[in-house]
Amino acid sequence: DVLYSLMLLSTNLPIWSSPEFRHKYNASSLLGEAANAGGRNIKEIQTALRPHLGKLIPRLLRACNDPRRDTREQMTALWVGLTGGGAESRAAITEHLLTTIDALIDDATNKLWKARVGAVGALAEVIVGRSWLDVGGGGAVMDDEDATARDSDVSHSTAAHRLLRLLRVTTRSLDDVQGIVRESGESLGRSVRALVVRLCDPSADASQSSEDIFRDKASAATAEQLEIDAKAAASTVLRWLIKCGLNQPSPEGTGFCLSTLLGVIDVAKHNTLQPVLPDLIYHLLMAMSGLEPAALNYLQTRAAGSEASDGYDRLERLRLQMASSGPIAGALHKCLSMIRFLDVEDQKKLVPHFDAALRAGAGFATRAAVADAVGSLCSTSPSAFKITGHSSTNPTVRLLRALYFASERERGAGARDKMAHALGSLAELSPGHSVRVLAIRACDRYMASVGGTNDDPAARRAAAAAIRSIAVRASNQFSDGGSGDIWCKKVLPLAYLGRKDDDKKIASLWTEVWDEGG
Repeated sequence: DVLYSLMLLSTNLPIWSSPEFRHKYNASSLLGEAANAGGRNIKEIQTALRPHLGKLIPRLLRACNDPRRDTREQMTALWVGLTGGGAESRAAITEHLLTTIDALIDDATNKLWKARVGAVGALAEVIVGRSWLDVGGGGAVMDDEDATARDSDVSHSTAAHRLLRLLRVTTRSLDDVQGIVRESGESLGRSVRALVVRLCDPSADASQSSEDIFRDKASAATAEQLEIDAKAAASTVLRWLIKCGLNQPSPEGTGFCLSTLLGVIDVAKHNTLQPVLPDLIYHLLMAMSGLEPAALNYLQTRAAGSEASDGYDRLERLRLQMASSGPIAGALHKCLSMIRFLDVEDQKKLVPHFDAALRAGAGFATRAAVADAVGSLCSTSPSAFKITGHSSTNPTVRLLRALYFASERERGAGARDKMAHALGSLAELSPGHSVRVLAIRACDRYMASVGGTNDDPAARRAAAAAIRSIAVRASNQFSDGGSGDIWCKKVLPLAYLGRKDDDKKIASLWTEVWDEGG
């Protein structure tokens, strides 16, 4: 601390920046004759300072990552002289790892920006390659009050608490007011992501010997213990990332959390992901559009107003192709493939999330992903949509209506076709009364959008596509027309007339309805 304070004072006078005076008061001069005594006196100094290393290490590491180059060089020389450098320094850090991590996390939120830079940079180095036991061990943290209470009292913190504190510090550093702190935060983000993914992977250390995995430990952990630790880490991290991580105010913080979440999903086992699958799938669906560049929306809007009528649809197909081949789509596909292994009651919890994502989705990529997910689950897990109850409170009925209204508002042909396809698949599993009500509404909407000042080709196309999807994919509904026999008395007569629609695409849709039902 004395040397660090002297270096701060040395910036006041130009004489201290000259090589002559700088070398008189550097780290080697502080060690005195010990640096030139063949190492004998340095060993004595190291032995004398060993009881105090627990308090010295965080400060030295923070100073070794100071933004000033001169300070970094001098403190690095002092660090090497006191700890020996290389493997000896690593062993010293490992011996006092928990207190070092806790102290650096506290310094990472210091009001002095130089202290934040040093602490964030030091954290990025000390957490590399650590195991669950190295950072404290213990079980998962599933209680918000417990996680918050341990922030003020770190004496009894476990690995899960430190992992949550690291995630919070990383997102905060990525949104810091100082640019150099944000740069250090990017380095910390890469280290924390690698640590989290490694801790959540039960097979990460399976190819190594126990001696390499837990060096200087009394005993080696078994494969079963590794799986338990990985499950505890994944359960803790997944819950925080879903609840808090994806709602960060800064795009850098959100990107870091999403990247970490995708890495955890990629390595975690099915039994670890299953408890959080509904919320996880919902946030992945919302992220499909949330991370798209805003320039794509601008380009597509300009394409809609250009003379080339197919420019909008071509750009939409390109965006859908990019979204469906990205890492988020891969993680979503893995989560959806696990739905069939859940209990029926847990599967039914997904339906309200689909409805919410479809109504709240900011972009068509999210709505298209919801349609694909609904269509896939209708074939793999049909029991999830067979929910009893009044139509106003039935999640399946609400989702059916949401698909129709979303397809009516959608401008792009690609996303609109996906929604119509999902609507037909869902109509096969929905109550007959709700399907008939939707069919009547679509017919009325078609008639109200024909001719005159009310002419609306988009509404006519959505109504015809909805009826056609029901006729093709839910033909079993045609066997029950209700008390009014709406299929024979309203839908099919309208289909006969709709074959003469001025729009050839709409006319072809009604032709299919007539062929299927007539």
